[in-house]
Amino acid sequence: MANQYGASRNLMKQTCNKNVGSRVDVLKWSQEMDLLAMGTEKGEVLLHRLKWQKVWQLSPPEDGLKVRGLAWRPCEKFIAIGYSNGTILLVDLETKEEIHSFSVKQDITCLTWTENTDEIGTDDVSHSSVTSHTKYLPELPVLSSLSSSAKPINPNRSSYCSKHILCILLIGTVTGTVHQSALGMLPCGSVDVFDALGLPATATARIRELKMTHDYRQLIVGLQQDDTLQVIVLENGVLHRYAPAVLNLALKHAQLLGAMAYISETIDCIIEAWETVLLEMDNKLTNYAKDQPDGSISADFLELLMFGTASPSLEQFLLRDLTEKGLRKLGYSIELSYVTIQRLVVKPLYTAIHAVFYHLNVLDGMLRNRFYYGTLMRDTASASESLRSCGALLIKAHELQQTIDASKRDFKIFFRWLYVVIVRVMDETLQENHPTITQREIHYLAQFLSNFDTVAQSVADQQEEGRGMIESRRKFNLERVGQYLEDKPLVHPMANDGEENEWKRLLAQNECLRQCGAIFPHHENMSLLQQQKLLKQQIEQLFGQPEKVVGADYKQKNLLTIHAPAGTDVRAFAFATHQRDSVTLLAIVQSSCSLLLVECFNDGGFKTVRLHFEEKPYFDQRFDAIGTLSFHHVDFYDEDTLSLLLRAQAAGEERPVSCYFLQLNLGAVREFLATVEAREYMQTVTEDAAGCHAINAYTLIDESSLKLLESADGHRIAVSGKRNVIAVLAESLKNVRVYDMDAQEDEEDLLDTSSQINSSLENSQESVQA
Repeated sequence: MANQYGASRNLMKQTCNKNVGSRVDVLKWSQEMDLLAMGTEKGEVLLHRLKWQKVWQLSPPEDGLKVRGLAWRPCEKFIAIGYSNGTILLVDLETKEEIHSFSVKQDITCLTWTENTDEIGTDDVSHSSVTSHTKYLPELPVLSSLSSSAKPINPNRSSYCSKHILCILLIGTVTGTVHQSALGMLPCGSVDVFDALGLPATATARIRELKMTHDYRQLIVGLQQDDTLQVIVLENGVLHRYAPAVLNLALKHAQLLGAMAYISETIDCIIEAWETVLLEMDNKLTNYAKDQPDGSISADFLELLMFGTASPSLEQFLLRDLTEKGLRKLGYSIELSYVTIQRLVVKPLYTAIHAVFYHLNVLDGMLRNRFYYGTLMRDTASASESLRSCGALLIKAHELQQTIDASKRDFKIFFRWLYVVIVRVMDETLQENHPTITQREIHYLAQFLSNFDTVAQSVADQQEEGRGMIESRRKFNLERVGQYLEDKPLVHPMANDGEENEWKRLLAQNECLRQCGAIFPHHENMSLLQQQKLLKQQIEQLFGQPEKVVGADYKQKNLLTIHAPAGTDVRAFAFATHQRDSVTLLAIVQSSCSLLLVECFNDGGFKTVRLHFEEKPYFDQRFDAIGTLSFHHVDFYDEDTLSLLLRAQAAGEERPVSCYFLQLNLGAVREFLATVEAREYMQTVTEDAAGCHAINAYTLIDESSLKLLESADGHRIAVSGKRNVIAVLAESLKNVRVYDMDAQEDEEDLLDTSSQINSSLENSQESVQA
């Protein structure tokens, strides 16, 4: 049997032996590129090429977090990273840029993508609607060219999905909940495995492995509780039937998330520019204001405007603290900051809001196709409501623009007038070409001066909460702009300034127009930040519907319970899955001498066979020198080959004396399974279960497929059949050895470990550009 199905890859050469600075908790090969990702105990993610060249290193989003899972997205240059606080990051491999992040709010136990690589039809109208935005929308401006505080990233990512393939990110948590996210962007189902098995919410169980079939119909979950592993098969019809619709919604959600993230970053840049103005004001006018009685600031300035006489304190401030030169510098700095704010509002903010408006319009039209999206998105009214909120945000941005114009005008008049006052108090001659102040500008100036003390009165409640007068008054000059950038209602709504325009009067007189869905509302008392948060919440609520619909449709299809023998030396079940045609293969290390191979069919049936190390074949002398073999770790090399990490123990020895790597061809096992009767429902499998067929593993081992490793401290393996490489993690979890499975035969015994690394560098033909 071993000779008939001998491994086709007979050569194995160590190319790298490296120590890692900290303990490696997660080790994962990319199946598409020569890249190895490692998650360390410090929460860092290290990315290395096959030749052990460091690509990048990513720190955790918060201190103290642990990496719980790494998952390479198929057919894309993205990797998903799961942390112990429930945060999921989707990272671009080439730029190390964070594409998207979200949280499941529970500690994560495992992370994996679906393996389907079949493209969904692209000839339908719905697909064109989610991919045609590049024809009609202008590119978003690069914020770093407009603001020094912006991150230097490209906002115009070409695609979150270069191929029309629905990839679903599966996330297992400590509470027994499995979360699904289409493209890592759209929540598309969650199921409580504890509840399905009747376990209490406080159960000490953990999800070990997740696998979804190619048709998205079945979800296979491996749940470990103490010495028991339960493999539960869950089935749903919604995700299977509406897979193209889920993909289109995920793409549209990704586009909206990108535009909304750009809006948030633009507002952060606006706040940064506004705080620069605030700092300039704090150095001059606010220091003067904090020493004056309440209500006296406006009175002093208005008296100076009307009668030309200044109070002693104000005159001292103008001549000693402000000065003519300081006034010019202050006026220039404030005007420059306002120009920066205005540029950020006019170009990036408007462009991004228009992009969100476009995407919501397209989505509103998509959801009117009830046949295509009806089951997934039942509440289509929320799409129209989100569209109205986006229109309200655009109105608020225009309102902010008008406020900036008014503030620039008022400050220019204010500083021009103060310059005249200072020159006159100093008994100097005014320049001949200095512009005069018109009567209309005096009117604006009087309104501006009369509002100096308004904010100090409005923040009395804040002072009761422990904030001092200096902090509460420092914004009194800029409240007309700064109020739009705070998460609280406006202090000076624009509607209270002057008479209402004719459009507002028309709406006030006609109830039918005010209630019309085609007319976007104007929330006069809301700030820009509040309006943005409202829109974000409505979009999240809108795209939260598929998760509830798909999750509610999951039903238990089958259950397999596997018991480990008492006192087993296997730390935990080594659990690996692989998809082959319409069958899902499961390899489970039950104990050091028992390995279960399970075939799970689309109809829910199981076929199982147990591989175990019994007596060595008397006719095979090579096993006498090897010793007694035992299973330690397992992973699928490809659909026909199972990679095994074995340990060998000599007679009379308590500890293993060597480690072996075995490439087990599954042809013989699959032939044997073909003769086994499928079980629709299997209750339990124990190590000595009479109902489970067994094969002596020694009879399956081909001499060329069993390789002795250099060290006996192998702990875990990570393999990549497409790249023909494996990695062995040492018992210390701080040493990684990389092996090339495609080495040339005539080079095997020519090089030592150091020269093998150089040979790998010369022979490696593929790498990722990062």
